[in-house]
Amino acid sequence: MKRSGPNNKRQEKIDHILKKATEAFSQKGYDGASADDIATAAGMSKRSMYYYMGDKNTLYRAVIEEIDSGAKAELKKTMKHSDTLTPHEKLYKYINAVAQIVKNNEIHSVIIRELLSNNTSFLPQCSVEESLGLICKFIDETIEDGVKENVFIRANPMVSGVMIRSVFVYWRIIACHIDKKSEYYGQYIAKYGTDISDALVDEVYRMFIRILSEPKSKAAPKIKPKIRPKNRPRPRPRYRYRYRFILKAK
Repeated sequence: MKRSGPNNKRQEKIDHILKKATEAFSQKGYDGASADDIATAAGMSKRSMYYYMGDKNTLYRAVIEEIDSGAKAELKKTMKHSDTLTPHEKLYKYINAVAQIVKNNEIHSVIIRELLSNNTSFLPQCSVEESLGLICKFIDETIEDGVKENVFIRANPMVSGVMIRSVFVYWRIIACHIDKKSEYYGQYIAKYGTDISDALVDEVYRMFIRILSEPKSKAAPKIKPKIRPKNRPRPRPRYRYRYRFILKAK
């Protein structure tokens, strides 16, 4: 019989604390979840929890990094096995990978809660930037491959990546609160479900294909029309009144 050593037991304790801390932070946020609550949920004293993980701030950062590392591992796995795929296949694989990350991790509950409450002081910036960098890198390479094959048009990789991820995160947060009998939204809940489904992934893929396949326009549209301030007087023509004065004098 193989016995577990002290290092394995310590890691099991750490994993158990991280699991309970993740549940607490996802439900109550950083400010709402106390160290006493987390220690009680983990079945140990606060002093013992601090011995394994440090203070509440250190524990919270460990939770974020644990969640984010799993997401980054999935993205790297997706990027690694995509060399032989077409741009369309790469895009679908990327969208599906993001959907599964949001579906299987608590990252939407923990990080998004802090972002929406404007409490970002405890988010590890380097970890978030690295995760965003992976997202932008893969979507940028996918779009560029499509541009070279003349099947996609160019698009901002950062905006594109955030758009795709935001759809699934927001859907996971709000879909469960929408009544299936709703006059307008009920049909979409009935079609895609309240969880992240294959049907939702397919719909996001189809919508994004339409965006990237939009034909190039000859003239770039004006982003913002020039609007004259209400209190600003209209400029007078330079020579109109002088010309009238000359005619009257004659």
